[in-house]
Amino acid sequence: MIYVTRNLAGAAGRRGQALRKARISSHLIHYSVRNGCAIVRPEGACDEATTEALARLAGSTLIDSKHLVLDLSRTKYVETPGYRWILRRLKELESHGKTLTVVGMPPSVERAFKLLRLDESVPTARDVTEALKEIQGKREVAVV
Repeated sequence: MIYVTRNLAGAAGRRGQALRKARISSHLIHYSVRNGCAIVRPEGACDEATTEALARLAGSTLIDSKHLVLDLSRTKYVETPGYRWILRRLKELESHGKTLTVVGMPPSVERAFKLLRLDESVPTARDVTEALKEIQGKREVAVV
């Protein structure tokens, strides 16, 4: 079951960029949907159980069929199931003309990303703002 709560307090909320919280089992995942883009930020370790919870949220009607920005800035580490899920989700989204962009990778995750050569196939950005600008730019090019 996915439990959704109201906006988070804090700086993000004051700038009008509040993230909602979804609690799936014992996993806390923050999310927001803006202009056809879903921003998802898991917290803590991204192990097999967290990856399953993330997959449930990303496949839910709250987020499904939108561009996806995966913010790993509050993730301690990512295990193999997490990397596999990123690749699967990327392929699913691309088959529907959508994108997945990974942002905010901690140094250890960024190293693993490069060692696995995921940086060659998975779009990345420094932060959510940069990712949203890139997605918006791709939309404008597609319309022209």
